Amino acid sequence: MSKRLFLVEDDLFFSQRVRAAAARLGVPVEGLSPAAARSRAWQPAEVVVLQATLRPDRQLDLVGELAGRQPPPVVVAVTGHLETALRQRLKAVGAVLAAHSAMDRVLARALRLSDGGADAPPDRRA
Repeated sequence: MSKRLFLVEDDLFFSQRVRAAAARLGVPVEGLSPAAARSRAWQPAEVVVLQATLRPDRQLDLVGELAGRQPPPVVVAVTGHLETALRQRLKAVGAVLAAHSAMDRVLARALRLSDGGADAPPDRRA
C-alpha cells in the first residue's frame, strides 16, 4: 500500500512545514479541512497530522473525534515542547505527539517508514 499523509490545513506556515517534511520523506500529502477530516472514512494505516496549538480546544475535539472513529486513523498532533498540559490532554484522547522540532522523525514512524519507538503509533491490528 502506498504511504500517504493527510494534513489538516488551517495554518499556511504549518502546512508548508508539513509539506516540506513529507517531501523529505518521499510521501505525498493531501490537504483537507477540519470538516473534511471529520467526514472522511479513514483506513487504519492512514496518518493525519494537525497543529494542535493554533486553536487547542477545537483541535483537541478533532483529535478525540478522529481517534474514536472505527477504524481510526493515526493522528499526529504537533505542539511545542513546553505545552505540557495540552500534550497530556492530546495523548489522553489518542494522539501521537510530535514537537515541531521532531516532526519529521515522528511522521516517519507514524507512516511506518522507520522503526517504532516511544512515539510510534500503536499497532491497531486485531
